[in-house]
Amino acid sequence: MAGRNNVHFIRTTHARAVDVLAVAGKSLWRDCEPTFARIDELCGDGASRLFSEPNVKDQDGGRLIVAWFGAFDDDAKQMEALDRAMRARVASALTARIEALRPALADRQIGETVAAMLNVADESSIVAVGENPVLTNWGTLPPEASSSQAAFARHNEKTLGAYLPFGISPRIPGQPWTVGGASPGAARMAPAQAAEPSHATGAPPQAQTKFTARPRRIAPWPLLAVSLVFATCLMYAAWPGNLLYPEALQPPKPASLVDNAEVNRNLEERIGKLRAELAKAACNADPSILGPKISDPPKPAAAAGQPPPAPGSPQALLASLDAATVLVLAPLSGNRLSTGSGFFVGKQDILTNNHVVEGAGDTVFVASKALGRAVPAHVVAKAAASTSGDPDFALLRVDDAPSGVKALQLSTAIGRLDSVVAGGFPGFVMSMDKTYRDIINGNTDGISNLEMVVTQGNVMAMPQDGTTKVITHSANISRGNSGGPLSDACGRAVGVNTFIILDGENAQKLNFSLSARDAIQFLSANGVAVTTADKPCVSAPLPAAGQPGPAQ
Repeated sequence: MAGRNNVHFIRTTHARAVDVLAVAGKSLWRDCEPTFARIDELCGDGASRLFSEPNVKDQDGGRLIVAWFGAFDDDAKQMEALDRAMRARVASALTARIEALRPALADRQIGETVAAMLNVADESSIVAVGENPVLTNWGTLPPEASSSQAAFARHNEKTLGAYLPFGISPRIPGQPWTVGGASPGAARMAPAQAAEPSHATGAPPQAQTKFTARPRRIAPWPLLAVSLVFATCLMYAAWPGNLLYPEALQPPKPASLVDNAEVNRNLEERIGKLRAELAKAACNADPSILGPKISDPPKPAAAAGQPPPAPGSPQALLASLDAATVLVLAPLSGNRLSTGSGFFVGKQDILTNNHVVEGAGDTVFVASKALGRAVPAHVVAKAAASTSGDPDFALLRVDDAPSGVKALQLSTAIGRLDSVVAGGFPGFVMSMDKTYRDIINGNTDGISNLEMVVTQGNVMAMPQDGTTKVITHSANISRGNSGGPLSDACGRAVGVNTFIILDGENAQKLNFSLSARDAIQFLSANGVAVTTADKPCVSAPLPAAGQPGPAQ
């Protein structure tokens, strides 16, 4: 992707080229980076993150397929899918982010462009990535919305109008039309109607007797007595030493569940120590920081007479994935940490996604139960880009690995309806695991308890996306699964879990993995010879003695 670290896929949409607004003959979706940079310069770093970045692919007949990418690494949801409390928080944040654009809207260089960018195609264009509001399909209007000023106002009322601060309006280039933002107004009270006297129906009006009200004198002594008592109390209260005024009690500050500042300090200190030791020769490195030399972790004693898992059994599949899959920890600037998954494809080589380690240095860390600790891994090779349709791969290499680590075979023998299993470390699930939380906070003492998450599904389709072939499947994946293996029932990696697409209209989520075919090409181009198996997977019970087993 271009700048701003827009590497996280949000959604895919379809549009018509004629519906995309243009300023000075240039489409808003072409070469967005200078506009984003100017917004950040005028409004503060990160202000442009309100607008996701389009990756546009032209189709026949002026149709466009647009993949939207953002800077926030979380699942994207439509506003109507949020609960009431979260929707209110995201709505408030959206108004604040639009308010922050005022300097850009007033700028002679990009003011007209930013005002046009505030037009969105429909309600679904506004999404929440975590609790961050993000606009997709911005800078475009359906034809009916630009047919008249009234139609323009109605369209904005249904889309972004409810979130607009006072005095800020989307604009159509070349049109003077504006819509009013939310403005405070005084509540109006209807004047009370004077009650008219009425006469009872059916009876003649009676003569009204007039009485002259005689003014009533009020004796002054009760008022004087009350005033005297009040004055006496006031003098007593004011006399020094009679009353003490305690300091107002402050409500107790709720204890934070997580001290983020302390966590960041621990992470920074831990990363600094690790980098300092990695720069030393192996014989001079402090083992108390890096840990002991990699050796085989102790294996639990097998039950007497218990045979190993049968080839093709679920137990054998789980064992092979556990032995190969790793948690990837990539330190980024600003004390941030990118997490993902990866898996061994050789004795020292690990395959993951480029977007997992993008922005990190030359060294990241990998951890798993099979490794027994967090191990530094060198970023040996990365794909040229990590956008949709590109081979989003990265190759990591560790200096050594214990014998408990087993590389996965790669297989291209996969088809629709075949059973698949996704393995990895999705943060949404792993955040409830204490061992995972400790590792994220820099404590790897309990790493022997780290267990990955596995989900099952079937292959739905295998479309060709640009230069890569992808596998659409129903094994659930989410943030943190990126780079992990998609395995067949025989424990062979048939894909690399990479991204998801949320379909708001059909309330459906699709999971995508890059195919093993493209992974093999990437590894071969970088000098890694991998073990492949192209026979169809036969998941069957252990055969009788003397008969061949299923393909492995």
